[in-house]
Amino acid sequence: MKKLAVFLLILFCVMPVFAQEPIAPANGEKVRWTLATEQVKLSLDSPNELIRMQTLKNTIVMATLYRDKVDMSVHINLIRETYENSTSRGQRKLALAALQAIGGYRAYDYIERNASPADFEEGRMVVASVLNDYFTSRNVSG
Repeated sequence: MKKLAVFLLILFCVMPVFAQEPIAPANGEKVRWTLATEQVKLSLDSPNELIRMQTLKNTIVMATLYRDKVDMSVHINLIRETYENSTSRGQRKLALAALQAIGGYRAYDYIERNASPADFEEGRMVVASVLNDYFTSRNVSG
């Protein structure tokens, strides 16, 4: 009888756990894109130049291919600061290309006032190069 009482007590305690519906993540994809956007801000503040450069490449990819899922225009000011303050020519090119990929009035107004037509054209080529690298790496990795 004692064993039956212990069994019923355990069963009574465990049953509510199994009876609950699984908790579905609310807007899981939206949360993931929000986190990706926040990561851009954190990574552009990194002291490591390679991290900043990869972040700018990721920004180009997200702004171009996933613009329906994520709004990268919230980072225009941060990317402008990167363009203005970076001592690395490669990083400046990527920042300009990221602004072009994000687009919109604020980005294009800034580019028009601060970049030459040659820089603008080079930025377009950098966007194409980053997207090519992205698709190439996706095809290689499977």
